[in-house]
Amino acid sequence: MKDKIIPEDSVTEEMKRIGVRPEGIKIMREKAIFRILRLDNIISPMANLIKEEMLATGGDAAVHKHAISRKVEHTDVILFGTLHQYKRFTQKMKKQPHGAEKIAERVEELLEDLLEE
Repeated sequence: MKDKIIPEDSVTEEMKRIGVRPEGIKIMREKAIFRILRLDNIISPMANLIKEEMLATGGDAAVHKHAISRKVEHTDVILFGTLHQYKRFTQKMKKQPHGAEKIAERVEELLEDLLEE
């Protein structure tokens, strides 16, 4: 068999094909699905917290270049991560103060909508 790139929608079948245990498939499937999300109109301090927490999970977040210095009050935030990273991110955000739980809920809603499509 020849080496190849595996599309996201085939990863479960490919793992079954090579003999991965069902428990392993369940764990790794979330690591194989990458999504890009956008959160609109986030206050700069929260945007910086989002970026910090996404980086801590191995993901990332793009924010306005002046969010860190607070020269802008609000910014849209683009998140980059796997389902596994988003799961860890939302768990961490729910433990943070100042409305971070609402950010976690927004991310969870976006992911639910995506997975239903």
